[in-house]
Amino acid sequence: MCTISRGRIGTILKSTSTCIFENLAFEEHIFRTHNVERSGEVLLMWSNRPAVVIGRHQNPWIEVNIPFAKGTNIEIARRHSGGGTVYHDQGNLNISLLTTHAQHCRPKNLKFISDALNSKFAVQIVPNSRDDMELQPGSRKCSGTAARIAKGQAYHHLTLLIDADLKILKKSLKSPFRDQIESNATRSVRAPAVGFLREDDGNSSVQGAEMAISEAYRKLFEQSQFETIDVGAKVAANPEISKILEELKSWKWIYGKSPKFKFSGENGQEIEVKDGLIMGTDQRFSTDF
Repeated sequence: MCTISRGRIGTILKSTSTCIFENLAFEEHIFRTHNVERSGEVLLMWSNRPAVVIGRHQNPWIEVNIPFAKGTNIEIARRHSGGGTVYHDQGNLNISLLTTHAQHCRPKNLKFISDALNSKFAVQIVPNSRDDMELQPGSRKCSGTAARIAKGQAYHHLTLLIDADLKILKKSLKSPFRDQIESNATRSVRAPAVGFLREDDGNSSVQGAEMAISEAYRKLFEQSQFETIDVGAKVAANPEISKILEELKSWKWIYGKSPKFKFSGENGQEIEVKDGLIMGTDQRFSTDF
């Protein structure tokens, strides 16, 4: 059952970093080290430079237009949570909610977020059965969602498209190699339609959404606090966060973490790949050959 966290403390953290790897590393560090039972729940928000972020169990060659991303300086990252692939940029707000496993409740989170945004802006956002959020009319997906649960704690994080270039978003997520790969990796479910808040309300903004969500979050708790965090400085000063960051940026994590797959080349040649390496060799797989 989903309940309001009466009697608990809620902390709101706003990251000033625009680096996807720094923000994911900081989120993971909080998840590993922050004791929710003792210190209360956490809402973390950030926006970053253009990036495509795949789920933990996905294959980037299936999910991402890698040549386009590399040619336009769009970062490719793999997060620790499951779920599908999403596009981020500074017109998108990332929202991460850390709770105990017992308090973990996606419908509750999506209700307070959609209610807050609908009250602030002239939009109609509705959560759906997939725990995404859609703009109505038109069932235009404006938010994707995923979660991570371990050792009695959980985070539910989601994107929120506020201002977006849908041509770049769609091109980034359309791999030219997806039909050439056979794999049991989790495949993203493509939304029939995608939308963003500024389509419906030109006055909507990332800053305005942050304020609306922060105000709604505070109402869930008897005590709350807000803090702006220089995540870049935190990463530089903390060896544990730096270690997480280096893993997230590594080829082994981004590409090598992909489940075993088979690639069929245009010449009919089949290549089997495990841990990102062509089987029987120590050669990294690449579609550039």
